[in-house]
Amino acid sequence: MTELEIKWPDDMAEQVRVAIGRIVVAGEAVRAMSLSERLRIVRLVLTDWTEPDSPWRRELIGSFSEESPFHEKTVREGLDSALRAWKPEALIECAMRELAPILDSKSLDLSPFAWTVVLAGGGLPMPTLLSGLLPLILGSPVLLREASGDGVTAGILKRSLAARSEVMARAFERISFASEDAAFGALLDAPCVVATGSDETIRSISSRLRPTQRFVAYGHQFSIGIIGPTALREEDTGRRTVEAFALDIARWDQTGCLSPVVLYLVGLDASTNALLADFLSQALENLHERLPRGKLTTGVCASHANEIAEARMRQANGVSKLCEGSDSVVVLESDATPRPAPLHRFIRLMPVASLESLDESLAPFVGHLSNVAEIGFSQDERRTLHELLSRLGVSRITQPGKLQTPPIDWPHDGMPLLTPMMRFVQSD
Repeated sequence: MTELEIKWPDDMAEQVRVAIGRIVVAGEAVRAMSLSERLRIVRLVLTDWTEPDSPWRRELIGSFSEESPFHEKTVREGLDSALRAWKPEALIECAMRELAPILDSKSLDLSPFAWTVVLAGGGLPMPTLLSGLLPLILGSPVLLREASGDGVTAGILKRSLAARSEVMARAFERISFASEDAAFGALLDAPCVVATGSDETIRSISSRLRPTQRFVAYGHQFSIGIIGPTALREEDTGRRTVEAFALDIARWDQTGCLSPVVLYLVGLDASTNALLADFLSQALENLHERLPRGKLTTGVCASHANEIAEARMRQANGVSKLCEGSDSVVVLESDATPRPAPLHRFIRLMPVASLESLDESLAPFVGHLSNVAEIGFSQDERRTLHELLSRLGVSRITQPGKLQTPPIDWPHDGMPLLTPMMRFVQSD
């Protein structure tokens, strides 16, 4: 019986119980596989997705474009660029490194959880693709509650699994309902709960779990860019820098946790800051047709209008510079005072005098910084900057243009990929 042929009960709580029952049974067959066989299948699935002519990716581009507010061109570029950066062999190597204590030990065994619930968050496909596969590598079947903004990725992932292994596909189920639904409590009975969401969501879930359950939480995170004093010494270099940052901003309309919210300008003079704002505005305008911005909600439109009005007032007073494009907004601020981030191609440039000043500006965000793209620093300055960012809890430091395309094995929220979802058993 295919997924489309399954007759679901009318009651959502009962649907959850039925799905749990199916994956628990299917999990026995998955655990009967060797680890090498599970890794082989996942590698094949990922290869199917990362090939340039992947039919699964083509289908997701079409389906996701119809369901989401993103423009199809932006969805295509976002998926293509992200999946080009995913190397299936890198995930396998990462798994082998993390599982080395078991593989090299005569007394340790992997004890997979009977089932894992994945509570997807956000509205982008990439996290769903990866989080749906990781527990299966460990032999734990997955019940994935779809994110409210993405009701298509998990279904296509399941069919791509079935094309390589019916056994693995039966151990993966998806379901969709609001967190307020009474059925949500049944999901939280899982031995292992993986959740992505706001800090408030994570706290709410945590308060409902027992100490004996494993909870792998990915809370609120955001990313930034940092431009140092040497980045714009030559006009061509400066233009390439802002073009790369413009791509980071335009991808997924600046709505993911890897999207830069702010660009900090370290040690640049006022004229260079103004030139950079002009360059960036033009670079975003150049992407207007290649990567059109998607539909904006009424709330986002209101937020944009309010922040643009505020920026105009500051510009009239000589303390800000506003550059408005066809579907983008660049605001050069006079300092690094925290201000609202409307996103959707609304970017603030915030000048700071030095790396010490940058440290002070970023201190309130410790633990919430995800990825950082930096450029324009000497070797000694980069060393100091990287130490600073490490203290603030940054998970990845990269170059402009690469914020939205991390490798598949990057340590999301500073954690290993598989270890948080693993359980070990020692035999004396």
